[in-house]
Amino acid sequence: MKLISLRAIRLQRRRGFTFGEIAIASFIYTILFIGSVVAIQIFGLRLYTLGGTKLSAMQGGLKVLNQVRDDIRGAKTVDVGNLTSVADPTTFTLLTGTNQIIGAALRIYPSTNSFPLTIYYLDNSGGTNYLDMAISSDGSTFGTPIKLASYVTNLIVFAAEDCYGNILTNYSNNRVIRMELDFYQWEYPVGYVGGVGANAYDYYKLTTRISRRLID
Repeated sequence: MKLISLRAIRLQRRRGFTFGEIAIASFIYTILFIGSVVAIQIFGLRLYTLGGTKLSAMQGGLKVLNQVRDDIRGAKTVDVGNLTSVADPTTFTLLTGTNQIIGAALRIYPSTNSFPLTIYYLDNSGGTNYLDMAISSDGSTFGTPIKLASYVTNLIVFAAEDCYGNILTNYSNNRVIRMELDFYQWEYPVGYVGGVGANAYDYYKLTTRISRRLID
């Protein structure tokens, strides 16, 4: 029969961790801590990228809005039409007759039949649709177009409406110009193109209504 004293029992209960156990626990804690820090950092970078992309899209949309708004408000004549030749502003054709006044181009005269005139139009000559602005000092020769918006998906950009939002069939003096831009932008620049990368695109819609200040 083996006798164990109370002192020996108390010493066994007080025995701590071995060096190997402490080393393993410290290693596991360090891995978990580093993994948590890296995961938080990656999450923060994704949020930063997402927020920066949305702010960029908003800034680009407001830039287009301000440009078109200022030109329409200060215009004498505003006409909605289309281009008979793609990406050639000299082929602007005014919409007439009883058809609804909707199109992909907008012609703006600062005063009656005077120059320079400005034409905003949808350029779909390439794989990517752009909203371009071209300015002419004589009506026949235009300078290099300025691209205001890219990756536009809608083909009808401008429309003439009345004060109730109904599309007009004639050029009433109190018409309101509606501009709509549907466009997409790559949400995550580090994403993949194609496959699951299609989910990395976000879609935006910009709609505004503008009327002239000069009323005949």
